[in-house]
Amino acid sequence: MDIFDLLLLSIVQGLTEFLPVSSSAHLILISEFLDSNDQGIVFDVAVHLGTLFAAIIYFRKEVVEMIRGLSFKEENKQGTQQLINISIGVLPILLLGFLLRDFVDENLRSSEIIAYATIFFGLILLLADRIKTTSHNIHSISARQALVIGLSQCLALIPGTSRSGITISAALFLGIGREAAAKFSFLLAIPTIGAIAVSELINLSVKDLLNQGYDLALAAGISFVVAYLTIDALLRLVNRFSFTPFVIYRVLLGIWLLSYWI
Repeated sequence: MDIFDLLLLSIVQGLTEFLPVSSSAHLILISEFLDSNDQGIVFDVAVHLGTLFAAIIYFRKEVVEMIRGLSFKEENKQGTQQLINISIGVLPILLLGFLLRDFVDENLRSSEIIAYATIFFGLILLLADRIKTTSHNIHSISARQALVIGLSQCLALIPGTSRSGITISAALFLGIGREAAAKFSFLLAIPTIGAIAVSELINLSVKDLLNQGYDLALAAGISFVVAYLTIDALLRLVNRFSFTPFVIYRVLLGIWLLSYWI
């Protein structure tokens, strides 16, 4: 991968991982545009590590709270509940992702599927954003709600769905406010992205790491900075604006794909 492709794809990964627009779809489409079918295991590891650490550092307070919650002491009750919710929420995607990974790679990574998923799940987000919310505190999310959100995350295995988009939509349908929905979605991303990074690291040899260490560091650094800024910007704006601009973008992108690639 040349330096331009690496820079572009790293920025796109950092930007789209947490926006409700589907990072996998954008990476697939840009790779097709660049006529590069294989981004490489080193690149995949790098950008996932970058976005993972962006989320961990941004939500370091919540992460520390959950670590303290491992004690299951009364004074750490909120951290314990948050840890339970995140654990419940991440289990479905870990199980289904493991079972269906090869099927998804072989059958669902087409421009047509991306186009329809981009439009359909964009409209789902539009409907969800119209639901009247009754809960605006992330700590008020119940284990049942966490499970529903976690189950919805499995739909993100379909390229074009958007992991953050579908989990935010599920949370909104459950009456959870925009900021709390986005925050829970981003916290849920930590173990999800972490599992992806670990599975990729297993396939990365020491030789690959040494030979492409510069590319790994550069891609990880870029995706980290862009992802961190994206999380901050979205959480600052989410209560002032609706998700409609993202819906419009998704629909226009889907229509363009249908007219251009199909």
